[in-house]
Amino acid sequence: MDDREQDTSNPTLWQRVWRAPEAEISAAAFGGEKLVAWLRVLLIVILIYFQTAQYVRHPNARDPRTLLASACGALLGALMIYSATRRHWGKSWIGFASSLLDVSLVSGALLTYLFLGHPHEAINDVVVFPVYFLAIAATSLRYDTRICLMTGALAVVEYAAIAGWAAAPFADGSWSDQVWRLAQLAGASVLAATLVARTRELRLLSTRDRFTGLLNRAVFNEQLDREVAFARREGTRFAVAMLDIDHFKRFNDAYGHAGGDEALRMVAQTLRRSCRETDVVARYGGEEFALILPGVRSSRAHDLLERFRREVAATAIKLSGRSRPVSVTISIGVSSWPEDGDAAAEILGCADRRLYEAKENGRDQVVGPAPRAAAHPSGEIDRDDVLTPVTPLVPPDR
Repeated sequence: MDDREQDTSNPTLWQRVWRAPEAEISAAAFGGEKLVAWLRVLLIVILIYFQTAQYVRHPNARDPRTLLASACGALLGALMIYSATRRHWGKSWIGFASSLLDVSLVSGALLTYLFLGHPHEAINDVVVFPVYFLAIAATSLRYDTRICLMTGALAVVEYAAIAGWAAAPFADGSWSDQVWRLAQLAGASVLAATLVARTRELRLLSTRDRFTGLLNRAVFNEQLDREVAFARREGTRFAVAMLDIDHFKRFNDAYGHAGGDEALRMVAQTLRRSCRETDVVARYGGEEFALILPGVRSSRAHDLLERFRREVAATAIKLSGRSRPVSVTISIGVSSWPEDGDAAAEILGCADRRLYEAKENGRDQVVGPAPRAAAHPSGEIDRDDVLTPVTPLVPPDR
């Protein structure tokens, strides 16, 4: 388990509010981001259509060119964000950028009234102002309380500036109305953040294996489907690994369920520590674990997992009531996209077959495409890539 998971085991209120969402939640949030991006484009197109239709029906009415120019600029920004979400760009910042853009677009529409010499409409508009609440509500789809609070704060600041600039509240005694509007914006932001915080807690309970802290099987399968779809669209590669603790039942019989629990925790912690932030690590069931390694070929994955296998075998497990530490070994099967199949089920099935092949061939090994030893220009083999066997502290009975 990584440091971030350990540090947030008993978080303060501020840490709970101001922490980044977990990887599986970010993935779900990005799916919501694509929906919001599409709706944003649609709403702006509708706005442009009605403004144009109104001008055609009433050519002598107020000149709509300023409003149309602002709307066309907003449409350009919305199309850029839509394109970015379609290409999976900017996963770490797109939610912030698009949410702040939404609020600024609403403020920009109200500012247009000021530029046109209609300050009263800027602070009494009943069509544009409610769009603030749509923008704040949309932040809930990002599953990030930071976005909710920052978006709400920006809406309050921008609208307060617009109301102050218009100066109308001081002239007609409607200042209390504007304060009430600001309070509504702030309240909506706090409500959205509260809903997101609670939703994240519930989603973590449904996506994490409570014993090891890793993802569960259902979420792993969802992530694998997403990775396959992304690889097909962008032409990327990824590897999948299935691994199993050798003779786990025998280990449980010898050291009790408490010893088995310690073995599971050790393997889970070593996995999480050894993998990248972008890797998907899950407990697939019982003593079986599964990995998705984005951007990694199976031959390279074989090398990485071989190192992981050796690290597990060399890691001591200290059990209560025993003076000597014990250890476990693991068997691993590796497959890759697209060499080993085009669908998620095919890739996973190939890794699973290779896992059973590793177990049938004696266990404590990685089965997959053989890694290539790296060579220096001089032709010498890189010593760091030479894999040497490690003897377990207490070898399992064969």
